[in-house]
Amino acid sequence: MIPAMRYTLWKQSDTYNITGGELKYSRTFLLGVTNGVLFNLAEALIGGTTVLPIFISTLTASKVLIGLSGTMGNAGWLMPQLVVANLIQHLKRKKPIYIWAGVVRIICIWAIALMVAFLVGSRAGLFLVLFFILYSIYTLAAGVAGIPFMDIVAKAVPSTRRGTFFGARLFFGGIASVLAGLFVRNVLATRSFPNNYTILFLTASAVITVAIISFCLASEPETISRETRMPFRRFLLKGPFLLKNVRSYRWMLIVRIMLGVWGMALPFYIIFARERLGFEASSVGIFLSIQMVGMVLSNILWGALSNRVGNKIVIVLVSAVAVISPLVTLLSNVYPSLQGMLGFGIVFFFLGFTLSGIRLGYANYMLDVSPEAERPTYLGFMNTFIAPVLLLSSVGGFVIERTSYEVLFITVIGAGILALAFSVQLEEPRRSGP
Repeated sequence: MIPAMRYTLWKQSDTYNITGGELKYSRTFLLGVTNGVLFNLAEALIGGTTVLPIFISTLTASKVLIGLSGTMGNAGWLMPQLVVANLIQHLKRKKPIYIWAGVVRIICIWAIALMVAFLVGSRAGLFLVLFFILYSIYTLAAGVAGIPFMDIVAKAVPSTRRGTFFGARLFFGGIASVLAGLFVRNVLATRSFPNNYTILFLTASAVITVAIISFCLASEPETISRETRMPFRRFLLKGPFLLKNVRSYRWMLIVRIMLGVWGMALPFYIIFARERLGFEASSVGIFLSIQMVGMVLSNILWGALSNRVGNKIVIVLVSAVAVISPLVTLLSNVYPSLQGMLGFGIVFFFLGFTLSGIRLGYANYMLDVSPEAERPTYLGFMNTFIAPVLLLSSVGGFVIERTSYEVLFITVIGAGILALAFSVQLEEPRRSGP
C-alpha cells in the first residue's frame, strides 16, 4: 500500500511551508496571487476586450471612443510610471504608495458603478464625460501602484518562481473568469439595460476593493536603494542610456511596441462579432469564458517555460501566436464555419492565449533584466515608453470608420509578424545578464 503523503501548513518567519513537497511560499506570494485572481475576475466582469466595449457601444456609435475605452486600462497603468519611478526609487519601503493609490482606485471605481446605476438611463452624454474622467484617474492610479507592486514582487519572489507566481495569478484568475463569463451572459440576457450593467459594475467594484486590500496586507522586505532621490532632469538621461547600452532592454522595447500595435484591435473583435456576424450582446459572456479558457490552458505552458527555460522563449512564442486571432477574424468573412459560436470562439481562445503570455513573459523578462537597485528606473522608463502605443485602439476605431475592419486586422497581423522577427533578437537574461 502506498503510504499517504502528509501535508501540514504552518507559519514561520512570514513564510508558509508545505511539507510532502519542496514548496515554500511567502505570505506576499500568496496575497499577490489572491490579488491577481481577483483582478482577473474583475477584468472578466467589465473587461476592455469584451464587456466594456459592448457597454460603451450602447451609449455611442463612435468607434474612437469604443476603442479608447477598451485600452485605457493598460495604457493608464503604464503612463505615470516614469515619474513614479523617480519619486520612489530611493525609498526602502514602497508599499505606502501602493496603499494610497489603492484608495484612489476604490473611490473611482465605486463612483463609476454608482453612475451606471443612477445616470446612464437619463443622462448618457453626461455619463460618458464623467466616465472617461473617472476611468482615466482610476487607470492612472493603477499605474502609480504598478511600480511598488512590481518592486515588492521582485523582492519577495525569486526569479525561478516568478513564472509560478504570475502563472498562478492568471491560471486561477482564468478559472474564476470562466465562471464570470457565464454570470455575465446570464445577467446581460435576463436583465434590462442599464440594470444589467449596474450589476456587473457593482460586482466588479466589490471584487476590486477586496483585491487591493489583499495586497495591502502583504509584507515588504527592505531593499538596496539610493539614499536620496535623483534630480528628475538627471533621471531622464537614464532613458537614452538604457536604450543605447542595454541591448536586451532596447530589443524588448521594440517587441513591446509591436505587440502594442497588435493590441489596437482588441476592443473590436467583439464589436465585429456583433455587427458583422450578428451575435447578441449576451454572447459576450460565452466569448469571455472561451477567452479565459485560453488563458488558463496557456498559463500551464507559459509558467513552465518561464521557470525552466526563461522568458525569451515565452515572448517569441507569444509573438507567433498573436497573429492567429486577427487572421481567423479575416477568414470568418469567407468561411461560414468560422461564423458560429465555436468557429469564432477560436478568436477569443487565442486572445486569451496571447494576452496571458504577454503579461507573464513581459513582466518576468523585465524583472530579470533589471538590476535590483535600478529596478524602478528600468520598469518606469519601459512602461512609459510603450504607454502611448496602447492608446492606439482609438486610432483603430478611426481606421474602421474611415476604411474597414479588414484594414485594421491586416495591420495588426503585420505588427505580430514584426514582433516575432524582433523577439528572436532578445537575449535570455538568466544566461547573459542585463
